[in-house]
Amino acid sequence: MNKRTLRLLALVAVATLVASSASAFVLLSPARTWDCSPNVIVDDRGESSITDADGGVAATVAALTSNQAWNGAVSGTLLTAEAGSMANYTLGDGIPMLNFQDPINACKGSCLAATFTGFYQERNDGSFQIFDADIVTNGRYDWTTQSEPDGCSGEFYMEGVQVHEVGHLLGLGHSGVSGATMFPSVSSCNNGPASTAGDDNAGIQALYGNSAPSCSGNPGGDPGGGCDLGQSGDSCTDNGDCCSGNCKGKPGSKTCK
Repeated sequence: MNKRTLRLLALVAVATLVASSASAFVLLSPARTWDCSPNVIVDDRGESSITDADGGVAATVAALTSNQAWNGAVSGTLLTAEAGSMANYTLGDGIPMLNFQDPINACKGSCLAATFTGFYQERNDGSFQIFDADIVTNGRYDWTTQSEPDGCSGEFYMEGVQVHEVGHLLGLGHSGVSGATMFPSVSSCNNGPASTAGDDNAGIQALYGNSAPSCSGNPGGDPGGGCDLGQSGDSCTDNGDCCSGNCKGKPGSKTCK
């Protein structure tokens, strides 16, 4: 299932999670890229547990577009971001959105946030184009930002987690390099993932080369392609298994609607 998540770091497993490889970035399979630099719509409602001026909206937009993150990995602008409404939040509609809530109930347990990466289509040359990717956030955890006046106490930094999720949106999987933004887990009060590491930048350059994509038109591309999550009638266990975001039925016999 093409739902990528960032999970909490179990403190007892820190030693075993440290990777010795010098470069271990992973691309989503099949490898896929945007034709145009995506513009990520960030939930303008903010996140309810964040006590900065706007619930983390401005801090998240700034982190996503910072040259310390993905825009610093290549020349040009790899992505843009702006605050916007989630009223029409829809998977696969060609508009990449970052939701501070989880209306699909896809992110459970130790999952902090999840990105739906299954919206891509084959180009004429056999490569694959991303036309949408959407993010949900687990509101059962307490969140903070670097703009919050009281600092961090057992919370998770929204900036670092969402820079990680946007790495999936751009086409990256999880890295085995401890300290990389795309490492699959993070501890509370650690905003390190907000700044990409050499391994992260190498992964982006493997996808896009040394320059951001340049084009005109719809940044999300043509949403006429397929989704490789569950289609109507396919078996599922939760909403995150389905392109529609709608998994219904009795336990053991649920299907996508």
